[in-house]
Amino acid sequence: MANGQTSIQAISAQIAQEGLPWTAVENDYTRLSDEQQLKRLGLLITPQEHQRLSAERMRFAAHEQTLLSSMVGAPAAVDWRNNGGNWVTSIKDQGNCGSCVSFCTCATMESAVRIKLGNPNFAIDLSEAFCQFCGGGSCGGWGLTSGLDFAKSTGVTDEACMPYSPTDMNCNASRCSNWASRLTKIKSYTGYSTMAARKNALATIGPLLAGMAVYNDFGAYGTGIYVKSSTATFRGYHCLCVVGYDDNNQCWILKNSWGTGTSDNGFVRIRYGQADLLLDTDWSFYSVVADIQAGWLSAVTVSQVYASQDSQNAWAYIVGYGWRKIQTGAPNGVTNMLVLLSMAVAEQKKVTVFADGDYLYQAYLL
Repeated sequence: MANGQTSIQAISAQIAQEGLPWTAVENDYTRLSDEQQLKRLGLLITPQEHQRLSAERMRFAAHEQTLLSSMVGAPAAVDWRNNGGNWVTSIKDQGNCGSCVSFCTCATMESAVRIKLGNPNFAIDLSEAFCQFCGGGSCGGWGLTSGLDFAKSTGVTDEACMPYSPTDMNCNASRCSNWASRLTKIKSYTGYSTMAARKNALATIGPLLAGMAVYNDFGAYGTGIYVKSSTATFRGYHCLCVVGYDDNNQCWILKNSWGTGTSDNGFVRIRYGQADLLLDTDWSFYSVVADIQAGWLSAVTVSQVYASQDSQNAWAYIVGYGWRKIQTGAPNGVTNMLVLLSMAVAEQKKVTVFADGDYLYQAYLL
């Protein structure tokens, strides 16, 4: 593809011959040399790892079959870029470094934090450099769930603490001195293997992490629904963040990490069930549970309160953050909290609250 227009012409001719539903274009990726293109495929899959991931998917699938009856039917389409707001952070560029695992790990975490806070405009920019180079990865690549394991055990700092550079970075020399107090962690991650479970997770939880096999025509994707041509040749493996799906067009919607000058402004639609790609046939998709630490939110607005009939369970809607359950062990008690928050709603007064991503622990009327 480094041959530019000649390669694009050949791919376009093959697309036309097979009647595939996408267009090939010259872009920032196709202009790279062959060596540079390969450096952007940083998902390390040995035969043993491939076998492990496939076996894991089969275990998940067996478990999911027993849960199908309890799954709510997922909608026909979900796109977290436009789902009552844009919960997907901006497209980034990993450069000529095999750090895609950290880019899709951070992308999945960033969306998870926004969704848990109920705030699509929440400013969050995690450090892919910290994840990759402090977590055990390198520009040579990393395993599919390695970033998730590191985010669970240690966490990931913000980008400003350790700005990314597409080269093997020294963790200790590159991160900020107070990195330990700037970590965002995940409580857990979960794999999904059946189509129903993947769609249900996307609809009810948020964007997911996934891996795929890349062929030489993929980098030329411009618009439409990507379907690998029959003559395309295998190049390597890549990690992406799945931000939605569309049953009408039978495709996944994925966020890439090759910059906005590739794909469709950095996003790509890929047809379901392409065995060669391994995306949804051999490996699982993974969701994360963001670990939101409790903290003070000053001068916020509570617009709604809701309580069960016995008032033992109650919730408050904090504008910009979403619903929080009132902790039953809160110092000023559920009943007193309800009275205070109901007063704040009725009198349109601000409150200061102590809350995390799930619970509201304290509240004071301003």
